[in-house]
Amino acid sequence: MSLLVQIIGHLSNVLYIVGASFEKMIWLRSTLILAALLELYYSFNITDEPLWTDIIWSVIFVGTNLWWISVLYYEKLTLNLGEREKKMLELTFSKMNPIHFKKLVKLGTIRTVPENTCLIKENTHINELMLITKGLIKITRNDKILAYVKDGRFVGEMSFMSGATTTANCDTLEETEMIVWDKTLLTDFLKKNENIKKELNDVFSEDLIKKLVADN
Repeated sequence: MSLLVQIIGHLSNVLYIVGASFEKMIWLRSTLILAALLELYYSFNITDEPLWTDIIWSVIFVGTNLWWISVLYYEKLTLNLGEREKKMLELTFSKMNPIHFKKLVKLGTIRTVPENTCLIKENTHINELMLITKGLIKITRNDKILAYVKDGRFVGEMSFMSGATTTANCDTLEETEMIVWDKTLLTDFLKKNENIKKELNDVFSEDLIKKLVADN
């Protein structure tokens, strides 16, 4: 067994470890494919007789990952975001994978509500998560104005995350357009999509920071 074959064998396993550390799926799968190709070379040359079991499974592994890479690129090519979605992605979801963002948006419903509509009452449970896409919301508690919420900001996200009752009243000050997610549907969706759940939690955190900065 030559030194080159040994080095390639070790390098293949190093790449498997490195690939598993990537969060971006395209980098993860590309690195694993390279590792499998090196493993193929190793399996052909490590002994006088090729290790056919390892070779066959490496080929299947490469083929499977190539398929999923093609799916990822197809999703990117067919993303087709509208003007409203582009605005939402820029204002609120800039840290989210655009494909994940598209899936999340498709789960919601666009709703337009008139001026002076009560969206949320204090000390109640809500069944929806709301994101303002165009309009202005007043947040109050005990008749005291706490904040104003406008384009790109969430309403009801704290109650959604904690499951607790709401802590304030939310009323529209003008005709307001929003995207609304049903709590049960969104919760089930996030249970099946852990990566999107993590990204959405990061979005919530960023949204909260922006609200705190705006209040000051």
